[in-house]
Amino acid sequence: MIGPCVEAAAASGAAEVIVVDDGSSDTSPAEAVRAGAVLVESDGRGFSAAVNAGARGATGDALLVLNSDCFLEADAVGAMAATLEGDPGLGICAAGLVEPDRAPAKSCGAELTLRLAILTVLSLNPFVPNEPGRGVEEVEFVPLACATVRRAAWDAASGLDERFFFYLEDQDICRRLRSLGWRIAVDWDAVAVHVGGASSATRDEQRWFLEYVRSRARFLRKHYRLTWPIFAIVWVPAAVAQTTVWTFRRRPGSGAWARAWLRATRLGISG
Repeated sequence: MIGPCVEAAAASGAAEVIVVDDGSSDTSPAEAVRAGAVLVESDGRGFSAAVNAGARGATGDALLVLNSDCFLEADAVGAMAATLEGDPGLGICAAGLVEPDRAPAKSCGAELTLRLAILTVLSLNPFVPNEPGRGVEEVEFVPLACATVRRAAWDAASGLDERFFFYLEDQDICRRLRSLGWRIAVDWDAVAVHVGGASSATRDEQRWFLEYVRSRARFLRKHYRLTWPIFAIVWVPAAVAQTTVWTFRRRPGSGAWARAWLRATRLGISG
């Protein structure tokens, strides 16, 4: 997907496109260069470190963080840039995301709190459909699939926290930027097509599940230094119960999931 992704970004108005290769083993780096991108090598320490490496090589006053499975539509870059320029208090302006079939994709959400994490583990967090808004909407959180960050805000937050290998680095930087006085918004007039999970969930699902569990534990320990053990009290029996359930299921992959949940019992509190 990297070639069309680069081409779409350039056509949408990106002044420079930097692709960070974090240890790929296919032809994607060569495809990125052929499409007109500048290639930067990262050292395999994950998404956050790779994005920081790309940001160090960028020259603009605004940084567009873009997933390789996300395709900008015409004028999306200009729309996000104009929104930032028109509101000096905005730290991040994200695009409105849609699925390939034009159904709404997750473009924003609530801040991850200790309470929300506990409700999710207990399956008590009600699903809220992601309904697109209009114009520019201030929100608590945006994913970094397609988000333009003001350089001054990025520098104030010192970029992404590289302790997050993958997952929740976006929640972390949104939370830190808001604590520094910056605001977060979605510009629904800037549209990008996001093929969610194209680079992760389709391969080795247990690995990515464990990465999410690890990142969530690190996030809670970081932002709820004194109260995060409340989450651990809920998480451990829930994870043990899931291990038991998967152990006795008779379906392909049950054993792998049982082992993943067993390992998640510890990772879910140690990070």
